[in-house]
Amino acid sequence: MTLEDKIKNLIKPLIEKAGYELVNVQLRFQRRNLILTITIKKEGGLSVEDCAKVSRMLDPILDKADFIKQKYYLTVSSPGI
Repeated sequence: MTLEDKIKNLIKPLIEKAGYELVNVQLRFQRRNLILTITIKKEGGLSVEDCAKVSRMLDPILDKADFIKQKYYLTVSSPGI
């Protein structure tokens, strides 16, 4: 099981309970920084506030799970158009 799969299994039920759908979890390096991108969607579309809400909800849960042992940046976004 990959690290992304572990994260997905942890957060998917929480995201769904909050009324969103988990689309993707991606870990990647960008200019020496590790970026964790959580992509979500919601019927009727997402707002910036939705993304911020999910980010605030997931941040302490991911910190407590401690799957990622190094400093990383969490981003929550929509799949786009």
